[in-house]
Amino acid sequence: MSADADRASDDLPAPHAASTTEIDVHGPGRLEHWARELGVPPQTLLAAVQAVGPRVDRVKDHLTAGGAAGQADG
Repeated sequence: MSADADRASDDLPAPHAASTTEIDVHGPGRLEHWARELGVPPQTLLAAVQAVGPRVDRVKDHLTAGGAAGQADG
């Protein structure tokens, strides 16, 4: 029956869809993963998520609009 369990988990779109539209900073290793993806320190990413929420597009806009400029230049 484990094959059925594997198949059932493959049918669930939510984790994959959410992982590309929202940043999970609470899951194991997720903060570090997204920090690497976006090229910022984990603390900077966490501050950005706290400032604008977990949506990837908003976090990217925040980071490129100067939310992390002091960190990157300084």
